[in-house]
Amino acid sequence: MNRRNPLDNRREKLVSQLLTLGEEKRTFLDAYFDVHNPERVQLDKQLMAYTERVEQLLAGPDEQLGSVVLIGSKIELEYVDFHTSDTLTIVMPEEADPDEGQISFLSPVGRQLLLGDKGEMRAISTPAGSMRIRIADIQWASEQNSEQVQHSEQLDEPGANSMKGLSRGGADHAL
Repeated sequence: MNRRNPLDNRREKLVSQLLTLGEEKRTFLDAYFDVHNPERVQLDKQLMAYTERVEQLLAGPDEQLGSVVLIGSKIELEYVDFHTSDTLTIVMPEEADPDEGQISFLSPVGRQLLLGDKGEMRAISTPAGSMRIRIADIQWASEQNSEQVQHSEQLDEPGANSMKGLSRGGADHAL
C-alpha cells in the first residue's frame, strides 16, 4: 500500500492557501469584506504577513511546520488564569463550525491566534473580556485524523486489544 507522507499533504494545503490568499487575495477579500471596511485593510496586512511566513516555513525544514499556528492547525490552548484547556482548529471561513471547535481564521479569536508560536503566551480579547492563553500544542488537523484512523486500523487487527464501541474519554464525554 502506498501511503502519502502527512507532511506532503500539509505542504500541498499550504501551497493552495498561498494561491488563495496571495494571488487571489483581492477576490477573497471581496467575498468577505466591503471595500470601505477599515477591517479589510488590517486583514490585508495580516494576510501579507501570513503568506510571507508560510513561504518561509515551506522553504525550511519540516519540523518548523508544526511550530506555528496556521490555517489547518489544531491547537491546544491553556487558559492560564482558569487552569483549563481547549482544543480549536483554525480553518477557512467556509469550513467553520464553532460547535465542533473549528473557527475561521477571520474570526476575532482566529485572527489573534494565527501565526502564534508553540509555547507562546498571548492575551486575547473575547466578548467576555481579555484572557491570557498559552499555545500548548500545535498539530496539523488532518495528520491527527490520519493518526486516529491508523490507530483504529491497528485496533481492528486480529489479536489486537479490541475496545471497539467503548469510549476512550475526551470529546466522547464532553457535554
